[in-house]
Amino acid sequence: MRYAIRSIKYLLFLCVLYVALEWGSMMISSIVEYANMDIWELIQLRLATDRGKLLVGALVVLAACYPLFGFMRSHIAGCNLVRDGIRIDNAMRLYGFKLVEDRGDVKIYRADSFLRRAMLMFEDEIELRVVVDGIELKGMRRSVARIAYQLRVYLNNSRFE
Repeated sequence: MRYAIRSIKYLLFLCVLYVALEWGSMMISSIVEYANMDIWELIQLRLATDRGKLLVGALVVLAACYPLFGFMRSHIAGCNLVRDGIRIDNAMRLYGFKLVEDRGDVKIYRADSFLRRAMLMFEDEIELRVVVDGIELKGMRRSVARIAYQLRVYLNNSRFE
């Protein structure tokens, strides 16, 4: 169910992006070309063509595949939740996340502002879980990759303290 919800959110995001791009193109183009059309007539005209139908199909396929490549897990070996708690919090705060739930061996972080949450399509939850030899981060690929990299840097620097 969560997969379907993520796909639908991404499809809506792509549709809004398409409408914004068409509107921008309409504003930039010559006034004579689109003089008596509004944005919805222009979109209807463009999507009625074979290329428009192909574009709709491509957007649906892209949105259906998005949860496969848009989310990831990252394992950080040698990290201890208690010993390195300050470093973990610093890495999370650096990228705009705050702790919202602590269940012992699982910590849940979310974006710290409404605007940031909206930009992440309300898929801003990063789960930090204790595993056998370290921790595992799970969430949106972009955020998890950045935080994991920063946390590895902090851990490498802590060896020289």
